[in-house]
Amino acid sequence: MISEGEMLEKSVDLLKRKLVARYVYLMLIILGLYSLIFYFIIQDKLFAYYTFIYFCTLSYTWLLLYKSYDIKKVVHLHLMSAPVFASFIMLNLWQYSISSSMWLLPVPLGAYIFLEKKYVYFYTLYVVALIVAVNLLTSVYNFNYFTFKDKNQLRISDTFVFVANIIVFSLLLYYKDKIGKIELEQKFIRKKGISERDSQSPVIPENDPAEAIEKYHSLFEKIQPIVENDYFKQTDFTISKLASLLNTNNVYISKAIKLNGYTNFNHYLNTCRVNNVKKLIQENDLNRITLMYIYTASGFSNQSTFNRVFKQIEGITPSEYIEKILKK
Repeated sequence: MISEGEMLEKSVDLLKRKLVARYVYLMLIILGLYSLIFYFIIQDKLFAYYTFIYFCTLSYTWLLLYKSYDIKKVVHLHLMSAPVFASFIMLNLWQYSISSSMWLLPVPLGAYIFLEKKYVYFYTLYVVALIVAVNLLTSVYNFNYFTFKDKNQLRISDTFVFVANIIVFSLLLYYKDKIGKIELEQKFIRKKGISERDSQSPVIPENDPAEAIEKYHSLFEKIQPIVENDYFKQTDFTISKLASLLNTNNVYISKAIKLNGYTNFNHYLNTCRVNNVKKLIQENDLNRITLMYIYTASGFSNQSTFNRVFKQIEGITPSEYIEKILKK
C-alpha cells in the first residue's frame, strides 16, 4: 500500500516531468520562430542556421531521452549548455540591444524549481558571469557578423525576445506554484510522521546501561537484514527511511550502529556497499562487466564518491584492490 507521502512524492515527480516536456516543446516553437525571424526578417543566414542547429540538437536529444531520464541530470545539462548558446547571440547583438540577455533570466528560476538551493546560487553566478563576459568581450572586440538594416528589424527582434521569455517565465511560475504546494504538504506530512513515530516507538531506558545496550544490540539485529540484504543498494537510502521502516527514531538507530563498531549511519551504509563491491569484483569477470556497473549496483551514485569511500574503508584504491585480486 502506497503511503500519502509516497503519493505526494510521485505527484511532484510527475509535475516536474510535465514541466520538462512542456518547456522543451515551447522552446522548440520559440527556436523555430527565432530561426525564421533571422532568415526572413533580419536576413542573416548564419544566425538562422545557428538557431536551427540548436533546434535540431534539442529535438534529437529529447527524442533520445523523453521515455526515461534523470530529471536533475537533464536540468543540469540544459542550464549549462543553453546559456552558452544564448551568449553567442548576445555577443553579436550587444552593440544594438542588451535585450538578448533576457534569454538567461529563466535559468535561476529553473534551478530553483528542480535543484537544491546551492545550485540556485551557482547558476545565478553563472548567468551573471556570462553577462559580464559578453560585456567585456564586446568592449574589446568588434563582433560585426551582421548589421540591422533598419530599426524595425531590431524592434521585431527585441519584441520577440521579450514575449518569448514572458511566456517561458509564465510556464515556470505556473508549475513552481503547483509543485510548491505539494512540497509544502510533503513537509507537513513528514513532520507529522516523525512526531507520531517518535511517540509510538519503544523507549530504550537510558538510566539502565546494561538494559539499554541489550536493546540497542537487539535493534541492530533488526537493522542488519534490512540494510545489508537490499536497501544499501539504494543511492537515496537515509537514516530517516530506515527509522520509518523499523518504527523507531534516528537517535536510537545512530546509537545502535555506533555500539556495533561504526562511526555513524553513513559509515555503516558505505561499509555494506564496499563489501558488495568487493564481492562483485571477486565473483565476476572484469573483462565482461565494468567497474561502473559494479559500484552503481552497490549504491554509489558516482565514481569520485566511490573512490573516496573505498579508500577510506579499505585503505587502498579500487584499482589497487583489483590488481591485488588479479595477482592471486
